[in-house]
Amino acid sequence: MTVLGYKSDNLPAFYLRDSGFSVDARVDSPKEVANIMSSKWSMGLKGGLVIGNPVPNEYEENREKITRTINQALLELKKSGVKGKESTPFLLARVKDLTGGESLETNIQLVYHNAKVAAQIAVEYNLITK
Repeated sequence: MTVLGYKSDNLPAFYLRDSGFSVDARVDSPKEVANIMSSKWSMGLKGGLVIGNPVPNEYEENREKITRTINQALLELKKSGVKGKESTPFLLARVKDLTGGESLETNIQLVYHNAKVAAQIAVEYNLITK
C-alpha cells in the first residue's frame, strides 16, 4: 500500500493536519495523484493508494485539547466494554460530546474536503485514461 500526503509531508490525523508520521510521497495536485494511480495500475502493480488529505486549516483542532479529549474517550471506551465495530461510533460520539460539538464540525469539513479532492482526482484520472 502506497501512502501519499496531499499537500503534506506527513499523514494527517483525523482532527489534525499532521500526525507526525511521514508518508511515502507528497503530492501537490489532483493531476499528480491521477498520474501515480495510472502509472501504478498500468504496470500491473497490485494494491491501492492511501491519500492523506488534511482537514482545512481553519477547522483543525487544538492538538493538546483534542489529544486530551481522545485519551479521555479511549479510557471511557475501555471501561464501557464496547468492542469491535461499535468502538468507532462510541469514540466519535464521546469526542463530539466532550468538545461540545466542535469536533463534529471538523469531521463534516473533513468529509467535504475529502469529497472535493476525490472528485478532482477522479476528473484528472478520467482525462488521462481515456
